[in-house]
Amino acid sequence: MRLSHQLAAVLASYATTPLALGKSFQSTPVMGWNSYNQVACSPNDSVIASAISSLADRGFVDAGYRYLQVDCGWASRDQQRNSSTKALKIDLDAFPDGLQHLSDLARSKGMIWSMYSDAGTRMCDTEVPSPVLGSLGNEAADAELFKSLGTAYVKYDNCYVDGPDASQNAPKDARPDFVSRFTTMWDALQEVGIDGMLICQWGVPFSTDSGLQGPDKWSREISTSFRLSDDIATGWDNVYRIYNQAVHIARSGLIGPGHIADADLLEVGNPGMTDVEQETHFAIWAMLKSALMISTDVSALSDSAVSVLQNPGLIAINQDAAVKPVELVQRYTSDHDIWRGDLANGDLAVLVVDLSNETRTLGLDLSEIGLSSATVLNLWNNQTIDDATSFSAQVSGHGSLALRLSNVQPSSASAPSYNYVAFETGTLTDGANIQPCSGCASSSKVGGIGGSSGGKVVLSNIRTSQATQNVIFDYINGDVGYLGGSNNERLASVSVSGGAVQTVSFPLSGYNWDTDVYRGYSVELSGFSTDSANNITVSGSGSGTDPAPQFDRIGIVA
Repeated sequence: MRLSHQLAAVLASYATTPLALGKSFQSTPVMGWNSYNQVACSPNDSVIASAISSLADRGFVDAGYRYLQVDCGWASRDQQRNSSTKALKIDLDAFPDGLQHLSDLARSKGMIWSMYSDAGTRMCDTEVPSPVLGSLGNEAADAELFKSLGTAYVKYDNCYVDGPDASQNAPKDARPDFVSRFTTMWDALQEVGIDGMLICQWGVPFSTDSGLQGPDKWSREISTSFRLSDDIATGWDNVYRIYNQAVHIARSGLIGPGHIADADLLEVGNPGMTDVEQETHFAIWAMLKSALMISTDVSALSDSAVSVLQNPGLIAINQDAAVKPVELVQRYTSDHDIWRGDLANGDLAVLVVDLSNETRTLGLDLSEIGLSSATVLNLWNNQTIDDATSFSAQVSGHGSLALRLSNVQPSSASAPSYNYVAFETGTLTDGANIQPCSGCASSSKVGGIGGSSGGKVVLSNIRTSQATQNVIFDYINGDVGYLGGSNNERLASVSVSGGAVQTVSFPLSGYNWDTDVYRGYSVELSGFSTDSANNITVSGSGSGTDPAPQFDRIGIVA
């Protein structure tokens, strides 16, 4: 495979890009292959050897996929440690010759060896309760084992912390011991010269004296990456669940070189999504600056899937030295999302995602992202349009516009001036109620909207100069959804002066219902009178019993 000059330069910079916090591991997201989605917790010698050969033979190593990671299932299932070293034992039924020859094979193909373990008494496993020991209490011995195998990067999981009972398989409760347990392995790995570690705690918050805290805040000093969400699984709904959880992390300002938010393994090549959905899934992960870990039978990948995974433009954005994820600019609920992010050379990464699940023309006016014009590179077909003021393309359901913009010209239009109205000043009915909120502009918020009580709020005497406008919501949604649960959004119904009711999606804003306020969430509303006072009604969504988010204030164009 011939690499583009741009991508070749990015890959060459792996070893030279400076790291935050003095870490010596690469500062950009890892790219490679992980065994889990192909064989779950049942890897074996032939599966790993085949993956290594296929990654090399099909051009993936040259494209940047260098990390070969053996996930759960490599360790002995006899619940015994090595009697002399006290380290975990390798499952000789699955790996009769051990793992060293596979590590050697991977490195001979230009790859980097990576291992898996768990910060509990047992590893996560598809057999419940797990018969496989974890590293808790034996971190130093296991770090020595990993080092002896030539390991450079460890995925460190979070099962069975409180013992081997089945209830301890992947618990999602917030805990006060995350930092101490993960620090112990981080220190052990650093001691033996292993510089890369993924904290795999599924986006579960850390419990502190001051409330819940997301992993983007507490993991930086003790890892090179953290999982922003629960496990991925087949199907678009799981991509959307993780996508919504990434919204607040991408805009936190905490992600950067050496501190990567990992959205979990790629599902490209696996059943459950259309080819177009797999394209969009890959583009989202790439532009969020997530790790790009293929997890499928590489030998069986279709040519179209290979083309997606080896897209040089998206890989270049993923590996951009600035490591700035795209941020959500605006959501048009059930229609499309617009994202943009800065790149190190001044270019912009732009992603428009179809949420309608219909074949149609998907478009972007560059004024929507604050530009008057730019050179637009379509990353799906490598075609360029100079001096563009807009861009559109035909897409299938859940398709995307994946763009790189250069020669960007900022818009000269003045930003609108907003008047803010606190929700606590509205008329609250049914279960709607005022609650204290230390992170809110007015130190109060309104909750109890929608849900079983059917609460609602009416904000009155609102004047504006624009009939159709982007209003600004400041809100809190700390309702974290895990695998099999919600999709990390809450819905509300919004209407202007008794007009048409609009359902609005509010993605996860964080974990702490007192402090994690999403400020500046833009929603297009119409029906305002520019001559007389208006009112805005906010209630639950439709006839459902799910609660709306909690609201701080709303900004209306003056």
